Amino acid sequence: MEMQTVCPWCESNIIWDEEIGPEKYCPHCDNEISGYRTLEIDAMVDEDEDQGRSLADDDWDDEEEQGSILRSKREIAANSSIQAMLNEQFEMPECTNCREYMLEVGEQTLGEKEGFHAKKAMTSDLPIVRNDMKVIWYVCPSCYRTDSYISIEDRKQMLDSLSSDE
Repeated sequence: MEMQTVCPWCESNIIWDEEIGPEKYCPHCDNEISGYRTLEIDAMVDEDEDQGRSLADDDWDDEEEQGSILRSKREIAANSSIQAMLNEQFEMPECTNCREYMLEVGEQTLGEKEGFHAKKAMTSDLPIVRNDMKVIWYVCPSCYRTDSYISIEDRKQMLDSLSSDE
């Protein structure tokens, strides 16, 4: 039985030598292979059974298989764009669902037109956040969960409102 590792970045099977031990970096894409993003699979392939398959078994008529393969190819192709965008982000929140880094996808301004009314702080009677607060939206590129955070300027204003002593 031989242990195989699947690279979480390029999804390549990495077969490591027992004398050298497991690889620390993928030989295909040079990304780190360790931690919770690594999947190890016991490769138990029966060679007689593998050679006995007919060409008819290799047909791609199953739409479900085609959809998953196509989705995987798209995800791999988008990975470099996602990585470049993540490198440019000021913040990189982790997805609470799958722990991948979330991608900043846009900014939304909330205001009275949208039905937003800021609550006032009890100590200062100032609004906790401005009525035209900006919200930054993030999407997880793995599970497509969305999260939002208020902008840096609005965070500062919120802290000023809550810590104001009059």
